[in-house]
Formats: sequence, C-alpha cells, structure tokens
Amino acid sequence: MKVFSGTSCIELSENICSKLREKNNDIKLGDLKIDRFSDGEILPNFLESVRGEDIFFIQSLYNSDIIIETLLVIDAAKRAGCKSFNLVAPYMAMSRQDKKDHNRSSFGAKMVANILESSGIDQLITIELHNPAICGFYNIPVINLNGNKIFIDYILEKNIEDLCILAPDAGAQKRASNFGKKIQNSSFAMINKKRTKPNIIDSVELLGEVKDKNVLIIDDMLDTCGTVCSVTELLINNGAKSVSAIASHGVLSGKALSNINNSSLNKILVSDSIPNRYTKNNKIVYVSCDKLLADVIHALTHKESISKINDI
Repeated sequence: MKVFSGTSCIELSENICSKLREKNNDIKLGDLKIDRFSDGEILPNFLESVRGEDIFFIQSLYNSDIIIETLLVIDAAKRAGCKSFNLVAPYMAMSRQDKKDHNRSSFGAKMVANILESSGIDQLITIELHNPAICGFYNIPVINLNGNKIFIDYILEKNIEDLCILAPDAGAQKRASNFGKKIQNSSFAMINKKRTKPNIIDSVELLGEVKDKNVLIIDDMLDTCGTVCSVTELLINNGAKSVSAIASHGVLSGKALSNINNSSLNKILVSDSIPNRYTKNNKIVYVSCDKLLADVIHALTHKESISKINDI
C-alpha cells in the first residue's frame, strides 16, 4: 500500500499518514510531482515505483481543475502498473446535482461518477455525500462515511446545557436526528423551507420549541451561509439563547464570511475536507477528519469492518 496526495489537501494527507503511523503502519506520503504549465495544463509524475501497489490517493474534489488533476493522476498510476487505485475524496464535487431539477440541466453527480469509474478507480471513499443515493451511480464499492462521526466527541466534551438539535430542512432530518440520539437530554426541532433558486430561500417555518435553548444546526455542507444565517435570526427571534452550526463540508464561498460575521451565529464547526481558509476567524472552528479517514484506510488494508468505524 502507498498513500499519495493531490494538491487540494496536502496537509490533511500528511495528518492522515501520521495517524496511520500511530497504528503501527509504516506509512509516509508518497512522492508524486504535479507540474503545471504556464497555460494551466497539468502533468502528474510518480517519482517512485507504484507497480503492484494498492494506491490510496487523497484529493478533495472541490473544483473542475482538481477533478482533471485527479483523472490525470489515475491515468499515470494505471499506466505505471498499480494493483488498485482507491480514491479518498473527503469532499465530492457536483454532489448537489444528484437529480435533474430542470428539463435541460446537467446531472453533475452522475457525470462525475461516469468519468471516475471509466478512468479506472477501483474504490471511492468519501464523507457525507449530499444524497446517499449517489452511491448507486457507481458500479464499484463506494464508502460514504458518516460526517457526524467527526464532531460528536467534540460536542460531547463541551457538555452543552439546554441543547436543541435542529435540522435546517427535511433532507437533513435523519442526519440531525441521528446526531441527537448520541446526546442525552437534547431536544429536536426542524425547519421547513421553500427554495425556488439555488442559494435563495423564499420562506422558512420553525417546527419545534427553541425558547431558552442552545441550538445546534446539523447539515452536510455550508456554502454561502445565507440559509443558515437567516435560520439563525429566526431561532433568535423565537427565544433561542445561542445558535451554532455543524457541517461536514465548509464550502464557504461567495459572501459566506460576511454573512457569518454579520449574523447572530455563535460558532460554525466544519471539517477540513476542504482546505481550511479561514483559520483566523473566531466564529469558524475546524475539526479534522484525519482520524476517520486513517481508520478507514487501516481497516481496508487489514480487511476489517468499516461499519464499526462509521457508526456513532
């Protein structure tokens, strides 16, 4: 087995290798050079032999250039004679395009599945797909890890009183409910929202009691944070003592930083599935997914069960 990193998450990859060494795995990050020509063309080159090796390639697929880089690395590894290519993608791009919402729109999640599978990957390991049904777009093993696993110990250590777990929409209800089951004496609420355009919410309705509660919003990703900020104001107006949010993926694009800073949000907790760009912001806390991914890689290489790792 050899572990390599793409350019999107070198620090995370090094941390994963460090966690693997704690498990008595003699693992170091492999030597992979990725050059870029002045016009943006990408050229990957393995500087060590990978023939007959099980490769674990760690790369968060958060933009189109990174996807192309990954495809070229897969091609290089296959041509160099690797035994298997396991893509560890903490964040999967296009996962919000899990269905056709319009007659002539793209089907991004399926397209990414097609090109990754046809390029020759043998297995995909990822965290908290926007829709678990995306696993069915692949004809290879897909391990979709539970993002709640990253944060549950952090929250339990805080021992937050009067805690209310809130699902920001119907799609997050199961995720939030499972999180709440691990925290004794926590209550549950949810938001019913109507959206007509991406990132734009027409109306929101609170279902449940949040008065005098410390509310924790559970979601799979935070992008522009417009929704979570508007929900926060609704909760504060309904008597919540404080509002924080957890998301497996901190996309944090567009006006996200401004929205967070100008809101009543206490904290947001995100993993480092996407490189942590806002470490100096006192409202944003990064909780690493390195241990979760290292545990899975270790289990796969030792033919152990993934279920016991994925359960919270």
